[in-house]
Amino acid sequence: FGPNRFSKTSTFRLSPAMYGRVVRAGEEGSKAEKEDLDDRSRFQYLAVLQFLQAKGLIESYVALEAECGVSYVEGALPGAAVLEASLDMFADYRAASTRSRRPTGNAHDAAEAAALEEELLRMERGVCCTDALGSVSTPSPFSANVTAVAWAAARFDEHFALAATADKRLRFLGPGGTVLAEASDFPSPVLGLDVHPLASSGDDAVEFEVLATAMGGEVSILRLHRQEAGAEWSFRLEQRFRDHTKHCSAGRFSPAPLAPAEGDMPAGTHIVTISRDHSARVYARAPDGNAFVEAGVVRLLGEVTACCWMNPRSFVLAARDDHNLLYWDVGENDCGAVATGGLKERMKANLNALGDSVVSFAVLALALSPNGRLIAACTDKSRVIVLQAWGERQLRNLYGAIVEEYDTPSVCFSLDGTFVYTTSLLPQAGRNRHEDEQLPAAGAQMCGQIAIFELKTGEMVMQLPCHERAVRCMQRHPHTEALVTGSFDKTVKFWG
Repeated sequence: FGPNRFSKTSTFRLSPAMYGRVVRAGEEGSKAEKEDLDDRSRFQYLAVLQFLQAKGLIESYVALEAECGVSYVEGALPGAAVLEASLDMFADYRAASTRSRRPTGNAHDAAEAAALEEELLRMERGVCCTDALGSVSTPSPFSANVTAVAWAAARFDEHFALAATADKRLRFLGPGGTVLAEASDFPSPVLGLDVHPLASSGDDAVEFEVLATAMGGEVSILRLHRQEAGAEWSFRLEQRFRDHTKHCSAGRFSPAPLAPAEGDMPAGTHIVTISRDHSARVYARAPDGNAFVEAGVVRLLGEVTACCWMNPRSFVLAARDDHNLLYWDVGENDCGAVATGGLKERMKANLNALGDSVVSFAVLALALSPNGRLIAACTDKSRVIVLQAWGERQLRNLYGAIVEEYDTPSVCFSLDGTFVYTTSLLPQAGRNRHEDEQLPAAGAQMCGQIAIFELKTGEMVMQLPCHERAVRCMQRHPHTEALVTGSFDKTVKFWG
């Protein structure tokens, strides 16, 4: 049949004459003894066929299909990756059994994980995004693909966002998608954005700090400001670092503490950036409170694929060819000021439920829950692992979003922490660009969507088709339940 007999998103049609029948191998079809399949056996065959299709094991699929007489059609099973989910549940069961037979190394961690599980089971359904936020979206497509988005809002009722495009432009978008300001002096396309509010006038924000990481390895820090409420917005470049030697895929400002206390570092004291050059770099705000200086570098064996701040002093990294999440702390000197070169590895958290060192997937995106107790790790195997923060206990494995090896997914929790959003791919019929007519099935292409999971049950409760092409980036609003998404269909959209 050749290697291209089907792709991972192909649809297989059942043969009515074959469905539910088993033909014994080695017998001619006219003399074969056929047996009716019970529902349990049929379900098992379908689960294995679904697994083989997802993994692209063509010869094995064809052989099993011919042997059992059952063909897999999309939608025949109640969910995606049924076999993988079952194996993960069994692995969790074995791991739990092993832990119960050996002394626990940290009773506090075990108690914390048990409390988290109980909390999830008692969780009431909260609020998630379900539709477009009014008519707010870019009124017409940009001239290039959208590569990064970020909210720039100081209040729950503000829907202002930043959007970077592949033509090396950065735009500040207002209500209705109108462009309020634009910057274009970037050496290479921006791949990641983050925003830190700086000042406000009354109830209106007047200044933001913007972190932009780029394809050429550049890290740019800009000011988005206006003289007063109601005045025009403008960008001003403050600093630009060229320490990374390859794509700098993401960067994050350090957050404010969840429970502020005396002596805590304020939000925006540090920046962490990650790159394909196998490094993560940390920059610290200088004593004068304005410029940033390099504070340390973490060098790993593989590409650093994801980063996330846990609190103002600690961040977590994920890298290819590494089965751990890597927790690091930033340092300070005896006077409480930021210390350069003061990075310290705090711990490693094994992502394998059985505690082994096999690397079978890569984490492509990370997100911390609003209460700081859970961390979501989106992998390249269409699986989102929800773990205990600062621990290895896997509380949920979420299946249903389609994420592949070199995708650039985004993941985040809902504002109340009851749902998880993940960008995903969705097979949809292609459209004619000029006549908006459906193309034949052969022209089917992947379409961008958001998969929404309920944490209590671990089930995917909604799929939100949102773009005609892959969703490149997504971020949740800092003060209300809203999302901004950017896509390779050259549009930015808002959801609520």
